[in-house]
Amino acid sequence: MGINHSDVFYISPIAILCEDWSGVKRAVDGVIADGVEDFATFLDDNPDFIQEVRRTHRVLDANRAALDLFGYDDKAEFLRESNRLLPANRASNAQVLMAMARGETVCQGERVLQVAGGRAVPILWRASLPAGLDGFDHLYFFAVDTTELKRVQAQLLTAQTNLSHAGRLSLVGELSASLTHEVSQPLVSIAGHAAAASRWLARETPNLEEVAASLARITASSRHAVEIVAKMRSFARRADLVPSRLCPKDCVADAIALIDHEAHRQKVTITVDIPPGTPKVLGDRTRIQQVIVNIAFNAIQAMHGFTGPERRIAITAAVENPDFLTVSISDSGPGIPEDVLPRIFQPFFSTKAEGMGLGLSICKTIVEEHGGRLCGRNGPIGATIAFTLPIAKETIATKAGAGQPVAP
Repeated sequence: MGINHSDVFYISPIAILCEDWSGVKRAVDGVIADGVEDFATFLDDNPDFIQEVRRTHRVLDANRAALDLFGYDDKAEFLRESNRLLPANRASNAQVLMAMARGETVCQGERVLQVAGGRAVPILWRASLPAGLDGFDHLYFFAVDTTELKRVQAQLLTAQTNLSHAGRLSLVGELSASLTHEVSQPLVSIAGHAAAASRWLARETPNLEEVAASLARITASSRHAVEIVAKMRSFARRADLVPSRLCPKDCVADAIALIDHEAHRQKVTITVDIPPGTPKVLGDRTRIQQVIVNIAFNAIQAMHGFTGPERRIAITAAVENPDFLTVSISDSGPGIPEDVLPRIFQPFFSTKAEGMGLGLSICKTIVEEHGGRLCGRNGPIGATIAFTLPIAKETIATKAGAGQPVAP
């Protein structure tokens, strides 16, 4: 004996609700018939419309999985409580109404349910819509509890944040000698100016003008030391991803400040070409800075011992896509071996004997977190690592869309 429709509905492992949306559909069709072409604007201009049409909505049936999801054993009790349990959610209802207005045959979205015991359950829902009015009196909504998925996503985000932080600490360790020298310079200067001020004061006729000048130099050197320490602390701190509107030139300048002495020590010249008017990007300042520092520091190391005519790093930024800015970091070193090039962003792959193989992998994760893409290529001279970042629009979206790949 076969299984009939009602049996399949009841025993399905996915929560299913059968609902009557015919009254809502007629109301939407009436709005369209009145000449409204932009239904989204109509909903914005008429915030009470959803609540009004939802009065015609009813939950007709629920399968066992749906009852379990809401924490009910008795179907009749659940149906009586359904209007209270499923209040009109503006975001979800707007998606259904917009799909109706556009004549689409499917819609889906996310929302949070308040179930028995006051517990909040995030779900992903989906519904198929008939082509005409017939069928809207029995719409089937399928729901999947995404609590575990959200938990795993949160753990993954935490792991990525921790890995990014570990990468910065590792990079600070590699840069420690250079950074120590950067801090020691203003400290030595402070000591020298303090000694000079003491000598001017110790004279039979103290030269107060020179003392004042020495004190001014001490103040300037102190500020310089504080700025260096602040940049190191900001770079090394652990923090969540906080996107904001950023000036690419400022991000590059902050990054160069951390590697400038190492570049000077290795006799590497760093040039920056970011044209005036380059649009701002949407991103987290510290993590974008980490990407630039990591790539540029790798380039400095790649040119160590290289006997080319000059050692240089060129950092450029250009709009190659209306929605994305491309930042390119090129060096004049030996380039990346072609057999190695496809693997440089893989975790734990390194061409350095002492390398952990996490730097570029972390960079890839950070760039993709921002919706961008990262790639490497060889040029006529040296290698280029390029990445894209979303251009900040006038109204910042909460999450940038997928980035466009940089041409290899």
